[in-house]
Amino acid sequence: MNPDRRFSTHSTLSTLSTHSTISTISTISTISTISTISTISTISTISTISTISTHSTLSTISTFLAAAILLVSCNSRPFHIYSDEAYSKNVEQRFEQRKSLAGNRAEALFSVFAEELTETEQEGLKFLNAFMPLSDLADYDGEFFLNQVRWSLAARDTFVWGKTIPEVVFRHFVLPYRVNNENLDTARIVIFNELKGRLRNMNMLDAALEVNHWCHEKVTYRGSDIRTSAPLASMKTAYGRCGEESTFTVTALRAVGIPARQVYTPRWAHSDDNHAWVEFWAEGKWHYMGACEPECVPDLGWFTEPARRSMLIHTKAFGDYLGSERAENRELNYALLNTLGVYAPTKEIHVMATGADGKPAAGAFIEFQLYNYAEYYPISTKKTDKAGYCNFLTGLGDLVIWARSGNAFGFQKISVGSVDTVKITLDQTPYYDRSVSFDMEPPIQREPLAIANDCREENNRLLRMEDSIRGAYENTFPTEQQSAEFAGTLGLEPDRIWLIIQKSRGNYNEIMSFLKTIPAANLPTALDLLEVISDKDLRDTKASILEDHINCSLLEMRYPTSGSVVIPAKAGTASLSRDNFLAFVLNPRIANEMLVAYRGELQESFGSEMIAKMQADPGLIREYILKEIRINDVENYYGTPLTPSGVYNLKVADEHSRKVFAVALLRTCGLPARLKPGTLEPEYLFNGAWTVMEFGEVTKTGGPTATLVLSNDPQNPVVPQYETHYTLGRFADGKYVTQVYGYDNFGDPLKSPLVLDPGFYSLVTGNRQPGGRVLSTITFFEMKVGETRKMMITLRKSNREPEIIASINPIWTVNPLANEQFSWPQLTDGGHMVIAWIEPDKETTKHVFQDLGSLKTEVDKLKCPFVFLIPSDNLPAGFTKDSWKMLPKKSVFGTVSDLSSLNELEKSSGKSLSGQFPIVIMVDSIGRVTYLSSGYKIGIGEELIKLSPTPSR
Repeated sequence: MNPDRRFSTHSTLSTLSTHSTISTISTISTISTISTISTISTISTISTISTISTHSTLSTISTFLAAAILLVSCNSRPFHIYSDEAYSKNVEQRFEQRKSLAGNRAEALFSVFAEELTETEQEGLKFLNAFMPLSDLADYDGEFFLNQVRWSLAARDTFVWGKTIPEVVFRHFVLPYRVNNENLDTARIVIFNELKGRLRNMNMLDAALEVNHWCHEKVTYRGSDIRTSAPLASMKTAYGRCGEESTFTVTALRAVGIPARQVYTPRWAHSDDNHAWVEFWAEGKWHYMGACEPECVPDLGWFTEPARRSMLIHTKAFGDYLGSERAENRELNYALLNTLGVYAPTKEIHVMATGADGKPAAGAFIEFQLYNYAEYYPISTKKTDKAGYCNFLTGLGDLVIWARSGNAFGFQKISVGSVDTVKITLDQTPYYDRSVSFDMEPPIQREPLAIANDCREENNRLLRMEDSIRGAYENTFPTEQQSAEFAGTLGLEPDRIWLIIQKSRGNYNEIMSFLKTIPAANLPTALDLLEVISDKDLRDTKASILEDHINCSLLEMRYPTSGSVVIPAKAGTASLSRDNFLAFVLNPRIANEMLVAYRGELQESFGSEMIAKMQADPGLIREYILKEIRINDVENYYGTPLTPSGVYNLKVADEHSRKVFAVALLRTCGLPARLKPGTLEPEYLFNGAWTVMEFGEVTKTGGPTATLVLSNDPQNPVVPQYETHYTLGRFADGKYVTQVYGYDNFGDPLKSPLVLDPGFYSLVTGNRQPGGRVLSTITFFEMKVGETRKMMITLRKSNREPEIIASINPIWTVNPLANEQFSWPQLTDGGHMVIAWIEPDKETTKHVFQDLGSLKTEVDKLKCPFVFLIPSDNLPAGFTKDSWKMLPKKSVFGTVSDLSSLNELEKSSGKSLSGQFPIVIMVDSIGRVTYLSSGYKIGIGEELIKLSPTPSR
């Protein structure tokens, strides 16, 4: 394939605008057929389509595309989104309900139906509106959804496989524009035009594999925060976490008419993490693949083996899905499909719940809880039938079954492989003081599957070429010198600007444009704004949005670069610290919502007089929200927060989005506000005190009600981290809800006392062992008003002695990387060393380096060398030791031309290691291996610290 052609999209994405208005596309003359569209050059198409806004009018593109589809299909039998009469009536009924629900945005959403639409377009548009989540009704317009319909139909008519796709598969896995909880954009249009020529003459299966190669050219793996970027934003950034990679890849497949869905293991059983990948439908069958991790055959990925140890793998099917797959939950707007049986051994667990009176507990909630991230996370929640019964298909590991109804509950730890039916009595109430300990075992690690992959060498060649294409795009980002020159033109500090420009990645034009439009007097504030928002915000936020937050945050304020911000007395406080102003007034980021320009809109809508009144009396904000914003916690099923603008305009929100809106409106009025650490309730700083804005009862301001002081047991092998080794839960509605601490503005519970509301709490601790077993303890306790309680976090220790896993003689031939000194005798002299066989460009290896980097201080105290060996055919172009930051102090890198070293390790350990990278061992000076990890694993750094004969503590 032509590298120049493959690079064409990235070459224009530096100017991509997902929120601006459509421009040059309107100059395109009449397009008579889809084949005519395909003659438009890729670069020019991308250049024009990249200016399409998800919030702007797309009528021009709708018009010419509608004409194209009409002419292509005028001589063929009409295709229907749904042909069944009963299904059609259901869609119509749901559509009418949605029109009522979204009545406050009727013009923006439904006026599009007044356009000249084909019958199929009407069906598609009604289907999307009937089942879309509340966030989409609030934040996008009818033209956006009409174009999703039209471009999905264009793909069906363009590609040879389009008309082979069954109606139900097309309806639920091609037509839907949303993959999960991502921001939405016009990626379907951009990708269709980019790929239609490249996939010409391919069959459906080969085309799906080729799409994944294209995705790898654009995006690779790197961890990031929980907000999911839009597909084009990931493309501009050139990386994303697995949820973003899979969202991008599913979007790309659907853009070319290939049915696709994102599948998740919500939490691994053997490791503290989760993972998402892609399933696609080709020629009558569902297949899987790693997103942006192309292989030359389907049904192959690094996660194949970890998936065999899963307790649940699932996917959401948009709409009222009537397919044949097992649905663990069928809700009003979607079905949650359980696909675990494709990947792992399974077993159906039956639960019988009874009340304290011995009668069946009908309608009780049954949570199937899996230990992960130091909490017992419900991977599935079911409701019992009239007989108090429910069932769940899961893997062969350990779970805690938690049954609840009202405030009554009961729970039991089970090993799935040894039980069939679990009987639980809901006779428990919150505990005043109790501890229980569980040893949680994951499904066993099995012998790796033998999967034919004879084209590995050619695939590796393609991967290297795709890495170079992506690298060439990344090389178009500004250099440090160019950044310094830009800073000089504005009189700003070069070091601060360079750090921001680096983080902004392909969005640098928006960041530079923002700074260039700000008056000189406000530039210090603008720079502060760019430093207070998240790294991901820098990568995908438009200049116009940032301008709104600067201009409207400085309204009626005098903002110095240090000290305090002086606010009018009517705001309820004489002064505000600079840190609080930056974090809780200027900062537009509240939770994981999409950033939009809401301040100007709200200030204009309420007017300066009302803004002043709400600033002086925040209770007026609460009154407005209670009166005007209706709560609907059913319809926003993807969990994507409505934007503050969306809440204001729709006048309907889920509970979380209402909280985000409350904080946004408080900040718009110049009042410091945030989501409270722990409970995530909205609170604001007024008259020197943080006040919770409660919507269920009258807002009350008070001092500390109870104080919890946590400390670290000095015998712990590592300093416990929140959501890695321990969590705190508060009792509500029959269960303990994990409180939010440990990152961003939510604080480290070990560094300062926690001010808590009175009530019942649980402290969960866990110590994960090699192989995935967890030694866990749950401590239940009550916090009373005025009480100060001290608790020590102690991680349970294993009573199992370390075993000798294998014996080897590490004197293999290694080719050191440039400037590396490599000598086995020196490395093995005097103690242990760690050897890792790695594939540097794979997600699994990146996790190892992230683990080691996060514990660098403790890892360096081990005083042992780390040897990283790279198979020669897997060495990425341009790779050096400097490609990774925060490496262990004694790190050396080399390449190996054969894997005889692994053959020796396999033979001695009795474990099959072929292709299971990364492979990490700890070995002593006489070749005894006391640690062996192969394949995907989170927490390798900590496991090495725990097993090291030279402890870090």
